[in-house]
Amino acid sequence: MNPQMSGTDPAKTVTTARVLHGAVMAGIVILFAVFLYLRTQGGSEMRADTGRVLRILGYASLVIPVLGSGVARGRIPPRRRGEDLAEWWASNLSGAVVVWGLAEAGGLAAMVLGWLTGDTNLLALGAAVALALLFVNRPSRLQSET
Repeated sequence: MNPQMSGTDPAKTVTTARVLHGAVMAGIVILFAVFLYLRTQGGSEMRADTGRVLRILGYASLVIPVLGSGVARGRIPPRRRGEDLAEWWASNLSGAVVVWGLAEAGGLAAMVLGWLTGDTNLLALGAAVALALLFVNRPSRLQSET
């Protein structure tokens, strides 16, 4: 990949990947704390059947990031022995961002629905699944050599 054509320095992509991954993880932790605080301040009132449907949607939204990030991760080629790390990240950062975005989106959806329904278990599970997927798909693991 020609760095002059892409407008990015390949050496900076390694740092970019780590910073971006850390920011996504920190965002999940901060949002979990905010929703947990809001949960203690009083929940929203809704009909029982609406709450039940939203709760089911919340638990179902946790399946999408697990499956989606697995499929998206399969599209990221492993780094070959001797391949330059910066070049590998320059060509695979966008795929890693998709994997991290899927993990964050599913967890965030579950946290929002957990807060709306007053289901603290769903709220915590959303954060836990997102953080677990982000940990499994951390930069050092994605870039490991075959």
